Amino acid sequence: MSELRKVPKLSLKEYQNPETQAEFARQLYSGLSEYGFVVISDHGIGQEVFNQAYELSQQLFDLPLEAKSQYETGSGQRGYISFGKESAAGNPYPDLKEYWHVGPELTEDSDYKTEYPDNVWPKEVEQFQPFFTKLYSDLNSVAETLFLALAEAMDLDRNFFTQMISEGNSIQRLIHYPALTGLEVGNSIRAAAHADINLMTLLIGATDSGLELLDRDGNWLPVENQEGDLVIDTGDMMARLTNNQLPATIHRVVNPKDGSKPRYSIPFFVHPRNSVTLECIEQFKSNGSNDAPITAGEFLDQRLRENGF
Repeated sequence: MSELRKVPKLSLKEYQNPETQAEFARQLYSGLSEYGFVVISDHGIGQEVFNQAYELSQQLFDLPLEAKSQYETGSGQRGYISFGKESAAGNPYPDLKEYWHVGPELTEDSDYKTEYPDNVWPKEVEQFQPFFTKLYSDLNSVAETLFLALAEAMDLDRNFFTQMISEGNSIQRLIHYPALTGLEVGNSIRAAAHADINLMTLLIGATDSGLELLDRDGNWLPVENQEGDLVIDTGDMMARLTNNQLPATIHRVVNPKDGSKPRYSIPFFVHPRNSVTLECIEQFKSNGSNDAPITAGEFLDQRLRENGF
């Protein structure tokens, strides 16, 4: 593995400064194009918020299985998803994780109020609903800023992406990777190699290491971040829009040598509205595009089936 290659780290303050805004946008685009990942600091969400997010996550996953299972909807889109339920597309071995999904809280007059599943809230964990509703909104705001920068770097209309994700079907996922002590892991790892489904993912720095990405040279690179950082990556929907110029980078979470500790992680998967058509942007069509247009909702349903739902 090359020691010279490292996922770039950018400060969001640079985008908020008119003198450095264009350079931030250029570096964001360049980093995502080269690696599919960047690390973002100074995004405005404090480490104390992330600490509380993990404290509430641990309270949730420490509940007895019987209590958690009452919130399992079976759709894979909201509420609890039990341990071993999900496997990466094309991988017969289940991931070693359980997780919980929080979606958007829409107004009663939204066109998507009846189309998107309702959120499920655990009554056993005090403050869970108000806290994660607020964190969802804060992460979505950071995503909007990053999309403004990407649109600038790609010479698109400023609101090209932000209009796409307005009332989008974005998902906040709380993940628990249990300690491996006493588990029969077989051929499974915490998260097998996969690409994300969505446009962009904002990942709160996990409680332990293990995240690796597969770079363009075929090397697995550890994704390093400090407390308070957000790790950003692009998914399959962005790859379709840009003809893989911004790739859906393959990544995984490997099992630790010492499996005595659990690992917690909170990604925020940014999705467009279900009705948005995913079609290659004109400027990226020069080399041809093999992907037929498809709506975001249809694409999500297709990928969920591939992941076992």
